[in-house]
Amino acid sequence: MKGFVRKSVWADVSIVASSMRDADVAEIKASTNSTPEEALYRGLLHNVFGGGKTLTICLPCGKPTAMFGVAPSGKADAGYIWLLATNDLKKVQTQFIRECRGYIAEISQGYRVVYNYTDARNTLHHRWLQWTGFTFIKRHENFGAGKKPFLEFCQITEAAYV
Repeated sequence: MKGFVRKSVWADVSIVASSMRDADVAEIKASTNSTPEEALYRGLLHNVFGGGKTLTICLPCGKPTAMFGVAPSGKADAGYIWLLATNDLKKVQTQFIRECRGYIAEISQGYRVVYNYTDARNTLHHRWLQWTGFTFIKRHENFGAGKKPFLEFCQITEAAYV
């Protein structure tokens, strides 16, 4: 049986937040000093108020294991892309790695560029970002609420040039 990806629902937030990876919790704390619940709710709220797209990765049994999406950044044609996960993502990681480029293209439609910042300590995110075609463009030594080193990354979407 395979895992699957579906549109996110409000109930996903508490499930993913309750067992979020330590590295993702640290990244949220360092960047915004928020809780995992607050970060996930912010991402999902953009679906309600326009411009955002949020998806949930589920295990074969239907249990949510990660949420990811794109939200408008306030800059013309640019969106913030994000992913927050539990350790259970490892159970479907091979499938997710194979399929994630297509999902990134899907949620990035309507944006010329998607970008964000990742904690310099979150090496698992860095490998995934490189695999999916993102480019690291700048290191910020004192980023966010925690004044920690973060890496800025971006991807120019192909859809903008079709």
